[in-house]
Amino acid sequence: MNNLKSLIIQQIKSVFGSTIKVYDEEVKQGLKVPSFQFLIADNSQTTGLNVVKRNPVFNVNYFPKSLNERRTECDEVLETFQNEFRLIGGKHYAYEIEGKMSDGVLVITFGLRLLLKEVVTGTPMTTLGGVTVGFKK
Repeated sequence: MNNLKSLIIQQIKSVFGSTIKVYDEEVKQGLKVPSFQFLIADNSQTTGLNVVKRNPVFNVNYFPKSLNERRTECDEVLETFQNEFRLIGGKHYAYEIEGKMSDGVLVITFGLRLLLKEVVTGTPMTTLGGVTVGFKK
């Protein structure tokens, strides 16, 4: 998950400028604006035969610079985010990129669907209940 977090933070800096501040922890004092805050909101996992499916959901909070034109600024940031973050790190497709204003902050939510293949090591079972199982080579 840390790799994904790094990819998303790098992409934010690439799209919005390398000097933009991106927080990945709670900020109690001294928040700089404009800035982003990146949080993992949810992370579910299901397993199957040699496959693990993960569905992390992320929140990216945007703290606008302008007090007077905060809505316009946030609309522009959301549109840029929806256009530039459909593909994360060049390989992960984001879905349901949504944004809403809450207490003057733009809250962007999106998810990823990750499919991880498990590598099984060891010798496959050759007998099952007394029956020999043959494998083609």
